[in-house]
Amino acid sequence: MESLVAQDSLATVQDSVAIAQPDSTIGQTVDTKVSQFKDFFSFTKIFMSLVVLFGTYFFTRVLSFLLGALAEKRSSYRLILKRVVPFLNVLIWSTAIFIVIAGIISPPIETILTVGASVGIAVGFAAQDILKNIFGGFIIIMDRPFQVGDKIEVDGYYGEVTEIGLRSTRIVTPDDSLVSLPNADLVSNAVSNTNSGALDCQVVSSIFLPATVNVEKVKEIARRAAVSSRYVYLKKPIVIVSENKVFEQNYVIQLKVKAYVLDIRYEFLLKSEITELILKELNTLEMVPESVQVKRGVS
Repeated sequence: MESLVAQDSLATVQDSVAIAQPDSTIGQTVDTKVSQFKDFFSFTKIFMSLVVLFGTYFFTRVLSFLLGALAEKRSSYRLILKRVVPFLNVLIWSTAIFIVIAGIISPPIETILTVGASVGIAVGFAAQDILKNIFGGFIIIMDRPFQVGDKIEVDGYYGEVTEIGLRSTRIVTPDDSLVSLPNADLVSNAVSNTNSGALDCQVVSSIFLPATVNVEKVKEIARRAAVSSRYVYLKKPIVIVSENKVFEQNYVIQLKVKAYVLDIRYEFLLKSEITELILKELNTLEMVPESVQVKRGVS
């Protein structure tokens, strides 16, 4: 009888141990996860990651500055050097992020997938506009509707592209204002590109003259003015056209001088010089009264 009671007691103890076993396993699992988390995000790894990221930031800034300065000194390579900068920045940052994730933190693939999915969903809801601009930046870099150094016009803004970023594109207007345009707008709207990657571009100057003026004589004067300009690109054709217009209920002649500038940076200098040379000779010959209207055309 005592033997049976002892056996029952032993069985009860074994059952209790078996029931308590899962709790111990759960505790060990939690401890393991916490230990893995500490290993992934230890002070050393966080410090090394910050060093890589800050080092990458300063390196890209210095590289962009040096290439920009070199581009201004070498006018023949100016556009090429400026267009290399966005690609180098994307390449350098991609490499740095890969080094931080794969080389320093080194999480298991399951962790990367889980965290990536969670972050992707959260960011997708919280920053839809930012993501649109980032995707727009990649499209601009890959499709290349314009490049750094091009003169573009979009949404009423006209200027030279100075930087193509992942979120926005920056242009400098003729009055030296810096305008940031969201990449999403640039992808969805029509963009006019003046030079399409070339160093030169066409410049159009317009002059309104009285209907009684000798058109052929004025065209000769305009051609001489364009050819004698310091900024004209003589390897490209110079075209001069005239058209009858109505200005303030009077018939006038609009004379357009279409010439190419050596460097897009001198676009407005060419316009101004051609206009001044034409008016100077017309006034010398007394062919035009003082009421002549001059309009700077759009290139």
